[in-house]
Amino acid sequence: MNNLARMATGFVAALLEAWQELRIHKLRVLLSLIGVTIAVASLTTAVAGASMAKQMMTEQLERQGRPALISTYAADPNGLGIPRSSAEVSQAFAKTSERFNIEYTSMIGRTYGPQASYQGLNAEAMIQVVDPSYGPMHRISAQHGRWLESEDAKNLSPAVVVDKALFTELGLDKGSLPATIELKSGGGAVSVTVIGATSTRDMGMGGQLWMLPQTYEHWFASSTPLDDVSYVMWVPIEGSEELAFEFARQMRAELPGYMVDSNRQDYLAWGADETLSQLSLVVGGISGIILLLGSLSLLNVAMVTMKQRIREVGIRRSFGATTGRIFFSVMMESVVATAVAGGLGVMISVALVTNPKLINSVLAMGIDDMPGFPVDAALLGMGVSIAVGALTGVLPALVAARVRIVDAIRV
Repeated sequence: MNNLARMATGFVAALLEAWQELRIHKLRVLLSLIGVTIAVASLTTAVAGASMAKQMMTEQLERQGRPALISTYAADPNGLGIPRSSAEVSQAFAKTSERFNIEYTSMIGRTYGPQASYQGLNAEAMIQVVDPSYGPMHRISAQHGRWLESEDAKNLSPAVVVDKALFTELGLDKGSLPATIELKSGGGAVSVTVIGATSTRDMGMGGQLWMLPQTYEHWFASSTPLDDVSYVMWVPIEGSEELAFEFARQMRAELPGYMVDSNRQDYLAWGADETLSQLSLVVGGISGIILLLGSLSLLNVAMVTMKQRIREVGIRRSFGATTGRIFFSVMMESVVATAVAGGLGVMISVALVTNPKLINSVLAMGIDDMPGFPVDAALLGMGVSIAVGALTGVLPALVAARVRIVDAIRV
């Protein structure tokens, strides 16, 4: 117990001594630690930024469907094999989905060319006919207003949700929702109610809006039939391929003569996860180079400074300081200094990375679910700063430990 207390007392005394030395040599410490602060801030920001970039990439990929997303096509050979809207296919899909106890399912149908207008502003829109489950399956939620619900099928005015591009082109704002707009399709115009707007981007393909299948069937199906109709379901990743095969087999039994195909179409099915892993490796390599440059700068300053402190160390030796005490105290000076610099670097990184406007401007695309500052990035920054201090403090400490009393007299 006495040994532990003596070791703890010695450690605390070394820390205090190192801190006092840092206070005495403020200018030297400042000059030597600027590079470390920048390096740690860059390293921490790079790691945290990679997390943000990965979040952005994941969101964009999941717009096409969360893993595991199984898409089913059913085409009538008599219709030239083109999947079209069909009550028979919809019923077969619903029946088969219920048999497999699948919770998240949706029809997806598209039509192009309708014109949306609001208070003199016009915009071309793509209509997507989907079920309410489409939103969570494709990571789409309403930034303003709300997403589609099953009860919206009973509304006297058709309920629609628009994307960010259409929301902006029509001059809508948060306070104007719900808003009534005109939707011209097939030679006729229908007044529809915008109940929500998403944050999804058009990606250069024009605006889009979503409505329920019942809504489309009642108001638009007669003048504008849907093409390229598919049915999707969100299932657990494990066993999804086997499920897709069996699902297609049972759908064929429900639809004699139809060509039915079911397969996974989420980003993990075609290896996009490898891109995210490669991004982390690239960021790690850049961070390592930044850290190496910072540590070399610190080591250079520390070695030059130690040459100027020979008299000081010699005097301490003359008062009875042991070799071990000299070595440990000099090394702790570097560790304490880099720890302070690392803490400052992490604080700078937190201020940068937690600024949504800055992150969105750098990434060029918004993040819907802005993650908090990664704790592992902060711990990495602090851990690396302490490790760099220990490593770069070894050589100066060895030089100090070899100083003799006679060296102080010669200087």
